[in-house]
This record gives sequence, structure tokens and C-alpha cells, in this order.
Amino acid sequence: MKFIGIMTGNSLDAIDCVLTEFDNDKIHDICGHSAEIPPLIANNFRTLKQKLSQNGGDICSFYNTETEFFTNLHNTYIELVAQTVKELLKKANIQSSDIKAIGFHGQTCFHFPPSIAGTNQEPSTVQIGSGQMLANLTNIPVVFDFRSADIMNGGEGAPLAPVHNFHLTTSLKSQKNFPLAFCNGGNTGNITLISEDINTQEPQIMGWDTGPFNHFIDYLARTEQNTPCDKDGHLGKQGNINLNLLDALFQKSAITSQGANFIKRSPPKSSDPAWYKIIPELISSDIPFYDRIRTAERFSAYAFAYNLSLIPFNLRIPQNFLLFGGGWNNPIVKNDFIGLVRGQIPPLAKHINIFKKIINPKAIIESSDQYNLSGKYMEARIFADMAYCYFTKQPFSTPSITGCKSPTIGGVLTTPQGNNKQLWSLAAKGWSKK
Repeated sequence: MKFIGIMTGNSLDAIDCVLTEFDNDKIHDICGHSAEIPPLIANNFRTLKQKLSQNGGDICSFYNTETEFFTNLHNTYIELVAQTVKELLKKANIQSSDIKAIGFHGQTCFHFPPSIAGTNQEPSTVQIGSGQMLANLTNIPVVFDFRSADIMNGGEGAPLAPVHNFHLTTSLKSQKNFPLAFCNGGNTGNITLISEDINTQEPQIMGWDTGPFNHFIDYLARTEQNTPCDKDGHLGKQGNINLNLLDALFQKSAITSQGANFIKRSPPKSSDPAWYKIIPELISSDIPFYDRIRTAERFSAYAFAYNLSLIPFNLRIPQNFLLFGGGWNNPIVKNDFIGLVRGQIPPLAKHINIFKKIINPKAIIESSDQYNLSGKYMEARIFADMAYCYFTKQPFSTPSITGCKSPTIGGVLTTPQGNNKQLWSLAAKGWSKK
């Protein structure tokens, strides 16, 4: 069966599409294609995200007061996604009738999982995008709204990569690359650990968000240099690490609604850029710009490395780290992560004992492409896989990954000329009262 996976991430730089064939446990990419998201659409999504952050994720209220803005943004976005799908099919020389379904994530605009909401607030999530409109424009069935079922079953609604990453490891097992970690560097970082219990040798899969990754780097590049990111680390190369700023970012930039440091929180956990804090030190003119962005790059690697200390003691620590996601294209961040894991870069003094568990001078850290697993289309392929699992009735989230009460199949199916009226996810604010 052939599926198309589509992802537009929080960086809002591109629509990534991949055409993937599934044959039982064999997964094969046929073709990939990306299209740039125009600045107007990206900026309007940022405006929407800011509004939802201010009103607690109440998308219904926003829609009722800003119907024209929402409708124009939504329809333009879906039309662009549909055009990208058509370009992919033309590139692959495959007809739409040959595609079983599209797996469409939509654009996350608000995410308030249990790890952030706590016990006294309703968790919720908002992904924008009509599966029905996309199905009509492409004439292909669409599976979408992948997070709601997990949220409604007590889970974090994220990360969604771990089960897919596990599906990719069939070929890696024979290469004796276990245990291993898939490390995603996007606007937010997340990790998948595929390991085994030290005592029972039973296989174990875990995954969680590590916290901000590209978020602060892109913010500084966009607001102070009018460029969407620090391409190839060009800006950061001109600066130096400010340890006080690094410590402040670690302590204060990712705080839950209960006042806890998200980076230090044990999994399961997932996060959202809506509550990442632009702390005063990050934008202070007292620290040169190049030092601030260089320190933000060290922080991205540092927070990710720190999260390795959260691996339970009964699991084997990974020897192999497979990097994917655009954030690792920045050589400064990648080299900082390698240096921290291998013990070549010292941690903050307060974390020396914590990092003793992490340090492995022999760790193998390289792009997932080195294992013939395309990093560029890894996230898009997740949703091709989720659509495949929807049709084959395979759970895509588990209690050990998202904290859901029971293994959960994610997604909502719609077909061309159907009658699904969803414009956003079912688990948006207020779902528990319906």
C-alpha cells in the first residue's frame, strides 16, 4: 500500500511530503517533495498561535470573532498543501488513484498536554487543517487529527515519532546498532529511545519532547537579523558562549503552568512553543547579539543532552544516536551535542554529576541518512505510517510513550466528497465537556 505523509512544522519554513510504500514490516520511500511556505502564511500562523496562547487555546472563540482571518489563512494553507501533493505525484509519475490515503498532520497552533496542564486543568491540543478539503482537492482519502485520540485517552498527544522510529529499526537490528536513540531537532526537540530492560532483556520503546531546540535560535535570527534561521551556523560562529545566559535559559525558558522546569521533568512529557519564554537576558543589549545566538545554540544541544539523564536506570543507555530534523543542519548545534555526549565539552558546574551518566566517549552520533533513513522526510513519513496503521488497526501511541491509558489508534478518516466538517482537532479546548 502506498501512502503520502505531510508535515508542516512549528518552524513554518516548508511543507514536506513523502510518498512511501508499506509492505508488512518493510517501509520504502518512493519520492519526496518540499514546498516553501510563503512568509505571509507563516506570519499569519504566528499571529494565530499568539492569539491562542493568550486565550488559553480557545480556537472556537477565536474563530467566532476572527472568522474571515481564520478562513482565509486555513483555505490558503490547505490549497498550498494540495498543490504540493500534486507536485509530488507528478514528480513520482504516480496517479492519485494509486494512493491508499494521505496522512496529514496539519499545523499545530496550541498544545496543552497533561504534563503541562496538571491535574486541575483540561489538557487540549489544536492542529489546524481540514482533512475533507484536502481530500476534495487531491481526490485522495485523508487521515488527519492524529493527536486527539491520545489526548482523550489520557495521553500527551505527543511525541508521535517513537512507534514510527521503531518500525524503521527492522534493518538496524541485524547491524547490531542497539540500543539506539532517534534524535529530532525541530522547533522543539524530541527523542525516541529503543532499548531493552537490563534485567529481563525485554525490548522497550520510550519517547518524549526534550524542550526548545530551534525556537530561540530562529527567534533571534528572525527578529534581529531578518533571516528565518542561522543557516550553517554563520551567525553563531561569530559569538562566544555566555555561561550566565546559558544557565538562565536552562532555568527559566521552559516552565510549566505549575512552575516546574520542563527540561528536568521526567517523561512522559510533551511541550509547545506557546509557553517557551523569551527571557529578558536573551534579548538584552548588554550581551552582544552574536554571543546571545551562540549561547542559544549551545542551549539547544545542552537541553537535549541533559534529557538523556532521564532515561530510566533499568534501560540500557544508547550507543548510537541517529539525528534527523533541520536543526541538526546547524553544525554548531550538532558539534555541541556531540561534544557534550562524548565528554569533550564541560557541562555547567551544577550538572557535573548528572552528566556523568550521559557521557560516552565512544558514542556514535550521525545523521539518520547514514543508515539509509532519510532525515529530511522523517517527520512527514511518520504520518504516512500513522495512516497505514489506521487502516491496519495498529496502535500508534502507548502508555510508555505518551502516558495514555491504553494503546491508542490515532486519526480521523475522510474521503473525497465526504461530509467531515472539522477545521481543527477534536481535542481542542472544551472537548471534555461535549
